[in-house]
Amino acid sequence: QPELAGLQNPSLASVLEHIVGPWGALLISIGLAVSLLGALLSWALLCAEIMFAAAKDHTMPEFLRRENANQVPANALWLTN
Repeated sequence: QPELAGLQNPSLASVLEHIVGPWGALLISIGLAVSLLGALLSWALLCAEIMFAAAKDHTMPEFLRRENANQVPANALWLTN
């Protein structure tokens, strides 16, 4: 337990590296990066969706309601990000 307590963060990568080798730490690190990027993307889309929905309800300015050719609320994305 004292050895585990002294590991760096993310400690699961160090534990898996000790058990299976260097590819274990790489696997955990890649999974962590994918998870963080997914959370960042969902946060950005959530903020834009709130502005877009409020603009469709005429609560926010109309320019936030405009969509680009791919039906993406581009103005809301630019404003929130």
